[in-house]
Amino acid sequence: MFDSRDKQLADLETAYASFMDTLAGLASEKFLATLGDWTPRDIAAHFIGWNRITLAGCSALREGAEPFYFYDGTNDYRKINGKFLLQFPSTNREELSKEIKSTYEVLTAYLRTIPESEWELDTGVVHYRGNPATTARCVDSLIRDYGKHRQEIVDAFG
Repeated sequence: MFDSRDKQLADLETAYASFMDTLAGLASEKFLATLGDWTPRDIAAHFIGWNRITLAGCSALREGAEPFYFYDGTNDYRKINGKFLLQFPSTNREELSKEIKSTYEVLTAYLRTIPESEWELDTGVVHYRGNPATTARCVDSLIRDYGKHRQEIVDAFG
């Protein structure tokens, strides 16, 4: 259903790097400017949190346990994202970028330890949208999220 582990990891790297380049190239006054519901600063805090909980979620799935954050899925993760905005309150772009990078590196180091045979392994946990919840599905969500939020910034600020 999903690409191989190595292909997904390469796609994640591309999406992450594109997002980080966009964030770095953003005019400083735009970092705190609204995109509607949130700002690029808020999106940065969002990715610090999601890099962390994606690792936790993949680890839980490997044990056959439901990731703790699934409870908020049907709410578009509004509670989880709201907590990230409070947990990572800095308005310093460089500080937040370093933290995104750090959490991304920890996440991808962990993901590289997962054997290909476990990448799409169904451990009995069902995603709230249906079908098995797998590491591959978690990584796919993060790839799409990096791309979506990058495009949101580009659309708003060029």
